[in-house]
Amino acid sequence: MRYKIITLLIIVSFALNAISQNTRFGVSFSNNVTSFPVLGYQQLFYSQFHPGIDCFKSWKLNKNEKSSVEAQIIAGFFYHRFVQTVIRIYPSISYSRKLNKRFYLGAGLGAGYAMAFVGNDVFKLNSEGVYEKKSSLKGRSQYIVNFEIKGSYNLKKDEPDSKKLFFAFKTFVQGIFVPGYVPVLPVNSLFVGISIPLKSKENEK
Repeated sequence: MRYKIITLLIIVSFALNAISQNTRFGVSFSNNVTSFPVLGYQQLFYSQFHPGIDCFKSWKLNKNEKSSVEAQIIAGFFYHRFVQTVIRIYPSISYSRKLNKRFYLGAGLGAGYAMAFVGNDVFKLNSEGVYEKKSSLKGRSQYIVNFEIKGSYNLKKDEPDSKKLFFAFKTFVQGIFVPGYVPVLPVNSLFVGISIPLKSKENEK
């Protein structure tokens, strides 16, 4: 299952490369907190710190200067002490509106694949009636869907395709977290990072 999803994401990235020459690469750092979706965003500033890092490649799908429709392929992970370490790979699509010469604000949706490694000891009752410790190195394949609110800031005022600083509030719904007990787990995340344009041969001519 996991290999089929990863293969599909690779195919999607090649297809996006073929239809768009306006591409960017970015990296971001995040804080991730298990809390009520969207309404729990404020906890990202004063609650626990659960770090993560993500890398992505994005493609602009339209040519409008005042608005932007982008597709992204994102891969990253985060660590939540005593709960889980999660590797996430997912595509997303978003819409952003230009507010002035430097600042954009938008929203997006995504869905994809996660591999979760439990952050505490797990025991299972064996045939002899004794609890045995299970390996925490074995991951569990899960799905994720996410919603985001984001903004970006051009570092060069008169160059819309220059380097950009950005932030994003995202809500991930991860499942099935614990079969028969916790069907889904909401995780709110705050991302802060930078993206840079990738120069194509066509743009260099």
